Amino acid sequence: MTHIRLAAIALACAMLLACSTQQAYSGAARSAEEVALIKGDPKFRLAPVAAYLRSVDDRILGDTQSSVQVLPGEHELVVDCVVTTSGDRQRIRLQVLVEAGERYRLEPQLVGANQACDTVRLVKE
Repeated sequence: MTHIRLAAIALACAMLLACSTQQAYSGAARSAEEVALIKGDPKFRLAPVAAYLRSVDDRILGDTQSSVQVLPGEHELVVDCVVTTSGDRQRIRLQVLVEAGERYRLEPQLVGANQACDTVRLVKE
């Protein structure tokens, strides 16, 4: 029974960590009004289609980080778009322009009867 309880606690911790946000700029943390938030799918999520944020401006995100705070302006994102049902996996580079105080999410765009990833868009929430 103790092993089951420990496994449940470990799983809960992993799920909480999968939602953490990384600061992708130097210096002290800034308020939500001064930065933009970019969200990808949590890497431990089992979904038919997912967009995993891999890096921002050459800063690699850890396995427990699915979102990032950036300063306003232009940024380069590297995203893995995964279609679980077909096994398709595409690594996509995006140049994006973000505004302070805004929240964005990655949205996969599929082709071929939804069996392959064509691209990923960054959309405002």
